[in-house]
Amino acid sequence: MLKVFLNHTSEDKALVMPYFHKLKALGFEPWIDERILPGQDWDEVIQRAFNAADVYLIFMTPRSVTKRGYVQLEINDALDKQRYNLYGDIGLIPLMLEDCDVPVKISRSHQYIRLPEGWHKVVESLELAARQRNIAIHTGVEMGPFRMFLRAEQHRWEGFPGYEVSLSYPHIESSRVPNAALELNEFFTSLRLNILLDARQVRLDQEKERFSGWAGVPDWKPVNSSDVFISPRLASQSILSFSVHQDGMFAGAAHGFMWLETHNFMIIEDQLIRIDINDFLSEPYLAYPPITELVRERVGHEYADRFERELDADDLIRIREALPIDGSIFKNFQITPSGITLLYPQGELFGHAAGAFGADLSFDEIKQWLKPGGPHTYALNASAISWDLGIDD
Repeated sequence: MLKVFLNHTSEDKALVMPYFHKLKALGFEPWIDERILPGQDWDEVIQRAFNAADVYLIFMTPRSVTKRGYVQLEINDALDKQRYNLYGDIGLIPLMLEDCDVPVKISRSHQYIRLPEGWHKVVESLELAARQRNIAIHTGVEMGPFRMFLRAEQHRWEGFPGYEVSLSYPHIESSRVPNAALELNEFFTSLRLNILLDARQVRLDQEKERFSGWAGVPDWKPVNSSDVFISPRLASQSILSFSVHQDGMFAGAAHGFMWLETHNFMIIEDQLIRIDINDFLSEPYLAYPPITELVRERVGHEYADRFERELDADDLIRIREALPIDGSIFKNFQITPSGITLLYPQGELFGHAAGAFGADLSFDEIKQWLKPGGPHTYALNASAISWDLGIDD
């Protein structure tokens, strides 16, 4: 069942609730903060629902697009999560509930639907999102030399605290590069096991006295929750990028957490070769300072857009301190046919409330620092390869 998170401001709840009931009647699993019970930690409940959602509906009115606080944070987080979706996946749908100025951060990447006349398009988009997930699970999708199947697991253990882990990751088959497919599956299996081993450590650190006092709170459970998904992308027939993205909430915590790591590989003679950022650069330590300046510029633009103001001197200092020139900022990246996308999860650069950030660098603008014959030569001019679901829009 497709889980749908309804983002709105409290002033618009009466306008949004009819759509909640319509989604429920259509067989979706919508979530709205009307479902928070007295005594529950509202921040924790919202974070759990947000992390578990498959699709986010952003209800826009003059009140919601200008209101500071949790609504804007949710919008930023929902946009951030789209970075880790598969190409073509529907994950966020902006909805014009009343005439208003669409925030630039939404309009530059998503087409909105006007309500109520566009409601049928919303339903079609959600049905397509559900089919995308079902196809990936049951029949697999073609992705370059591979057929990839989506695997989903749930793991639970009750304790003080217990844990709930939701895992989504690909299983890969290939007749063209069978050994590379085997190695990728072994790699995913090791990631999966490490995540479960981390979750199970809570069994050795039980705090029954701490959590037993909350036993009377309705629907509250002392649980460390975690949602993990591994998303694949191909830049060419022989270059793959994977992001491992985790959202979670520790029992009793005021805020959730977000964690990210990326892995990049080339396939040479049916074997996986790991790609590091230094493999692209002829002289890495000479390249770090000028490329870092480009990254600071990209992040600065995103920072200004997100907070809808011009950068001041303190902002510029904050950006420089968050992005040093020692090469550490290149830890997480994905390869595209035209360049490299650097990823910074929520809280890594400017704190939890600022959200996640990213920076796109084209091979053309960093070509003077690229190694002759480096991995970029395999990606340049290649068509982006993605999950081809074979579904007509």
